[in-house]
Amino acid sequence: MQMSSKGFNLIGYASSPMGLGEDLRSFAALLVILKIPFSVIDLPTDSSNILKNNWGTQTQKIYPISIFFTSPIEFNLLNQKYPNLFTLGKFKIGYFLWELPDFPERHANALSMVDHIWCPTSFVQESFIKTIKKVILAIPLPVISPPMSGYDFRKALGVPGESFVSLYMFDMHSTVNRKNPHGVIKAFIEFSTNNPDAYLFLKLNRAKSSQLEDLGYIKDCRNIKVINQILTPNQISDLYQSADCYLSLHRSEGFGRTLVEALRNGLYVISTNFSGPNDFLNHQNSLLIQWEKTIVNQDDYPHCDTSWWSEPSVIDASIKLEAAQNLSTEGRNLKGQEMAKKYEPEYLAEKYKGIIQHYLDTFS
Repeated sequence: MQMSSKGFNLIGYASSPMGLGEDLRSFAALLVILKIPFSVIDLPTDSSNILKNNWGTQTQKIYPISIFFTSPIEFNLLNQKYPNLFTLGKFKIGYFLWELPDFPERHANALSMVDHIWCPTSFVQESFIKTIKKVILAIPLPVISPPMSGYDFRKALGVPGESFVSLYMFDMHSTVNRKNPHGVIKAFIEFSTNNPDAYLFLKLNRAKSSQLEDLGYIKDCRNIKVINQILTPNQISDLYQSADCYLSLHRSEGFGRTLVEALRNGLYVISTNFSGPNDFLNHQNSLLIQWEKTIVNQDDYPHCDTSWWSEPSVIDASIKLEAAQNLSTEGRNLKGQEMAKKYEPEYLAEKYKGIIQHYLDTFS
């Protein structure tokens, strides 16, 4: 097939409802706004074809620049399984995600297999810079919130309209130790001891029955509502609107897309004051949790060497829940909504159009 002149090959999990798939989809949204052509190669997963995409500037052509939206570890596996993907374009960019302060030396060869590296936050950028000498750019991607469908989660779950509701969403295919849902549950239980009319919504993505059993201890907590069914993007927007507060006691995040989504929906965000989200969370728009530095062993996070991350304070989080409850009586989080505007597709398209065009002009 003849190579076209200027455009991008986007390679990743385009139709799968996962964070890495959303990276590809959100970059495609930028290219549509900028009227830049691109092709998409959808890599198979156990949840492929759940999301359907129809982008205005998508083509079936092959372009000189390929962008891989994946983790560096998976990128190594892709090279072994689909070697033809690495011959599509003459210039390769890895839009890579990593979630610890240190990148493992034994996997550094994955970083060397691309010409340049892009990543979502300065936290991830710093981790890669310590590992390899290469052009590494922190280019955040837009966070897209679909319109609401009108589904009433409070009514469906039997939660009074005037109750204070906290929300946490996480993908069970992510590392549970890192996401730390148990910390969220402990903080909420501590808070709800004196606030019996408060509720916690836990939205789980791609949860297996064995993983649900690990959370089985909350089944007797009437104020904790587990949402395990697959939701449409529009229903996800409904879910955010059903809550007053977003509670995340993550130990480390590469980006933290749900935190931006929560800000955009006007929720008061309570978050560990560490890692990728520090690019957009601050004491003006969020309630930040204190933490202590703790060692991460190889069994704590897949493929890592010994590293470190945060251990957020459950007690401090429960105190912050009290503060968020008081703030919610004044209305939505307007400062958070203002910050979230910086992650809208139009804003980022305007901000990074010069860089994107530079790649097209230089490497096509």
